[in-house]
Amino acid sequence: MRRTSRSLRNLSLLQLLINRLPRRKIPRPQLLMWFSGSLETVPLADATGYTRRGLTDGDEAGWYQLLAVNGELGHWDPERARAQLYPDLVRSTQTFVVQGKQLVACAGMYDRVMLGIPAWEVGWVAVHPEHQHRCLGRQAAAGALRAAGQLPVRPVYLRTDDFRIPAIRTYLKLGFVPDCSRFGDVRRWQSVLRLLPEPYAELADRLPEA
Repeated sequence: MRRTSRSLRNLSLLQLLINRLPRRKIPRPQLLMWFSGSLETVPLADATGYTRRGLTDGDEAGWYQLLAVNGELGHWDPERARAQLYPDLVRSTQTFVVQGKQLVACAGMYDRVMLGIPAWEVGWVAVHPEHQHRCLGRQAAAGALRAAGQLPVRPVYLRTDDFRIPAIRTYLKLGFVPDCSRFGDVRRWQSVLRLLPEPYAELADRLPEA
């Protein structure tokens, strides 16, 4: 009996210590979208006062500075740029929107494996805060998608976050559709889509049952 009481006290003490430990919030995986249109016919409407071009020597500093000032993609410096931008980048697809010599929007295609199959990922889509709400992210992503039409045929996807509502609206306009294959994604997508104007909000009611 004494041994049982002692064991119970030890368990209670252990539980108390566990409850006092700081709990780390596990981040949710990003939302996944697949391109469902034709790469060859993605519209390339350029905004007035801006031009679109590819990657050239000397763009590295302006590129990572654009990603940093965007404010949604974390801290950027030369080391992170070299580690994450270049290794899997398909150089011929990297697209910048520029005003004069300033890089103001970007997007590119990356050589990836998704769900066990080779695929192209639209990655690092960003717009300078002073040039937002002018469809420049769409312009950059469209350029990257059109360039991907010259690559071997593979599925094309992108990953995004629940809070990036304007970006998700852009992706839907370009022909991307939500992936609801993971547990919990239907409800996440329903919450996101209902924040969008029509006709995108009604997509929330067309998703498969949660």
